Amino acid sequence: MSAVLLTQFKIADLSAWTALETGRRLLPPGVALHRVVREELYLFEPEAGRKPDAFEAALAHAIESSNFFVNPNKERYRFLTSSGRGESLAPPEGAWGILARARDETRDEGLRARLSREHPIEGLGAIRRARLWWLWTQGPEGRAAMREWYEQIGPVVGTRRGLLVNPHAEADLRIEGSIPWRTVEQFLTAAAPPLRSAA
Repeated sequence: MSAVLLTQFKIADLSAWTALETGRRLLPPGVALHRVVREELYLFEPEAGRKPDAFEAALAHAIESSNFFVNPNKERYRFLTSSGRGESLAPPEGAWGILARARDETRDEGLRARLSREHPIEGLGAIRRARLWWLWTQGPEGRAAMREWYEQIGPVVGTRRGLLVNPHAEADLRIEGSIPWRTVEQFLTAAAPPLRSAA
């Protein structure tokens, strides 16, 4: 079990806006892309032999009292403790998602080292990072067309197919409805699947 921090811009997110405009041009006729929201996901793991509650209070204080993870003028956040996050990650109402992670390593040791210098937190192990893309789409086939939407705007496989995931540098997980947090953790901690499986 790990604690999770989710951050997103509360001002205009130019990356999400660009993805929205480009994604609309990639989708076939009769299919609409209404909205795109980007969230950064941080997964905080305890040190070996420790439990997350050993560091969660100190980490919450660091998040609330500094700009280390969140700039309150630009971003909003949700900090989910290991015991308070629930069993599953649920998409926003009406959305589906793509969770993208680095293909080689999800641990951000540089971020952990900087955090340790500014906010020493006992019991905190690895910090893993990923990106969530939430998409609101609509088509003549309803949610049954989600696979086609994913194939058009998910991993890049050509000049007119794919947008949000670079399969040479990233692995991704499609989120259709609620997904158990243990599946998210496994996706972020296990080795990335072979390139041919991600593309």
